[in-house]
Amino acid sequence: MNQSNPSNPLLQSWPGPMGGIPPLSQVNPKTLKEALEESLLQAQNELQDLIGLDTCGNFEDSVLALDNLAESLNQTRALYANWSSSFSSPDLRSLRREFEPRLAAYHNSIYSHQGLYQRVLRVQQDKTLDATQSRLTQRLIEQFKEAGAHLNDESRDKVNQINQKLSRLFAEFSDRVLADEEDFVTWINEDELNGLSPSWLSSAKVAAQQHGKPDLWAIQNTRSAVEPFLTLSPHRALREKVWQVFYRRGELRSETNTLSIAQEILILRAQRAQCLGYSSQAHQVLTRNMAGTPEAAMDLLKKVWEPAVHTFKKELKAMSEFAQQEGLMSQLEPWDVRYYAEKVRQRDYQLDPQLISQYFSLDRLREGMFWAAKECFGWQISTSEQDSPHPDISVWDIHDANNEEIGLFYFDPYARSGKRSGAWMSVYRPQLWDHTQSQRIPPLVLNTCNFLKAGEGQTSSLSLNDARTLFHEFGHAMHGLASQSKYRSLAGTNVVRDFVEFPSQLNEHWLTSSELRARFCTHAESGEALPEDLIAKMEAAANAGSGFATLEYLASAVIDLSLHLAGTDVELQGFESRILDQWGLPSQVVMRHRTPQFSHIFSGEGYASGYYCYLWADTLVADMSELFKEKGFYDSHLCQQYYDLILSQGDSVDSAEAFRQLRGRDPKVEALLRDRGLA
Repeated sequence: MNQSNPSNPLLQSWPGPMGGIPPLSQVNPKTLKEALEESLLQAQNELQDLIGLDTCGNFEDSVLALDNLAESLNQTRALYANWSSSFSSPDLRSLRREFEPRLAAYHNSIYSHQGLYQRVLRVQQDKTLDATQSRLTQRLIEQFKEAGAHLNDESRDKVNQINQKLSRLFAEFSDRVLADEEDFVTWINEDELNGLSPSWLSSAKVAAQQHGKPDLWAIQNTRSAVEPFLTLSPHRALREKVWQVFYRRGELRSETNTLSIAQEILILRAQRAQCLGYSSQAHQVLTRNMAGTPEAAMDLLKKVWEPAVHTFKKELKAMSEFAQQEGLMSQLEPWDVRYYAEKVRQRDYQLDPQLISQYFSLDRLREGMFWAAKECFGWQISTSEQDSPHPDISVWDIHDANNEEIGLFYFDPYARSGKRSGAWMSVYRPQLWDHTQSQRIPPLVLNTCNFLKAGEGQTSSLSLNDARTLFHEFGHAMHGLASQSKYRSLAGTNVVRDFVEFPSQLNEHWLTSSELRARFCTHAESGEALPEDLIAKMEAAANAGSGFATLEYLASAVIDLSLHLAGTDVELQGFESRILDQWGLPSQVVMRHRTPQFSHIFSGEGYASGYYCYLWADTLVADMSELFKEKGFYDSHLCQQYYDLILSQGDSVDSAEAFRQLRGRDPKVEALLRDRGLA
């Protein structure tokens, strides 16, 4: 770390175990800005030293040097990224608008540099490289080409300018969606509470108190608050109001409208793809994914679309008949679907979601996922005394069965002001390798969720979907924590986009294991284990509503690919309805993430042209979970194979080949259709 500003703790070497721990309680906009300024300057100086090195180019002084470049900036940037997502404020948003273009310019100055590109190309010709070194070299060459290093000066400059413009637009899109989530609250009174769960009401009351309205209940404009309300509230007009506010984020008012930003992002991406020699952004992105082409990804979506529509039409018929029996003679609307789907599910399976949530205590389920990691991989997880940035964020030490350090795990479970919606895994530091000492530097991994926090003295309970989210994100965390790579760029979750969701979605299946349920799905008050008859009902109802759930996801995946195939002539006005009408989406289903709030694809490059990857990964998961069900989720040999071939490898090996080694063959889509009850 840079020592030039001894008064700023973020610029000092991180002290403590696990390779050093960041001083998280001392992170704020002021210290972050200073740290970004100094570490960026240091990184620029390091880059100039690397460029000026008198060498023809070998692996150590070119490829490895690039992989290890700017560690001070990388660490500061990780803190800055996490604070921007979880502790946003006007000062942080201003900081992001200032630094995103500068950080993008620095990145481009590396990967558009002709001299560095030529050095790495020469390294590629070295026949003494081992397989992992060759893979890292190839990955770097791909990054240089993405930045236009192989282009003429004019085209390369255009790509550079586009990347800097995009960095500003990503920040603005995020800020506007967050503003619509924070600024819009629906207030309800005592007469409008019927049907809602005690845990939801407790959280809504706490939120109202925080807003200075203790006599009311607050429906915050986040998925964790809205979806339970749409599922349980019998007040149709109120459901419509809440639905409209949530599904129109990004277009609720002119000053936070995101459509012009999204359109500019799409046009710039299309222009960049053309400069780089691709027919579209989608073709550019998918060349490096397992799918290979947009056509292959679309083909998978089409294979699942028709079975999902067929299943949803049967679900809709049952819902409509139920609604008519209750006196609703008009057509069901999108804000009705979750409510009547739940009514039908309760009727057909006698399954009460409020009863289920009483057995899904957040604390007990967290203990359960830690227990599963111990049973499967020998991990020892214990409370850590390390620094935490917020009272709600717990910290956990993880060691293996031989007491070797695995890493540090931070858990940030609850929704709060300044935190963007959703759930995600991130890092304060990825797994690194000290090449001078030839030893692993453990990762510092964070899971962030937006569960509703119970009132003081009460237990936070989760819905079944929230419980899946908990295990899903810990699957990502394990992927980052287990990493054993010698190279930063190949470590942890740095795999191709349509493979990164494989460990996370597979980990959801441990929640369903009988061994875990018996121990950790216990009643919040009595401690009683989840009853067998309730388990049987849950298993029978596992695919209830799968048509709707699959379609709302597929609609978003179809729009993502379609937008990025449309080229520079894309026009967002009416785009969603035109494409989804062509696909035959029933009017009662709306995209899970509509274009104005589709942060997965417009807040950064992450899932752009890649939202299909959840389904691609779920195809792998459905097939692999059949093997785990056959052998047992805690089978020591299979778990060790999974750890060795998948979790610990990162991108050191080809993802498709890693799957084949574990499964013995390529995945079959029929397993996915069986898993979702769509066969």
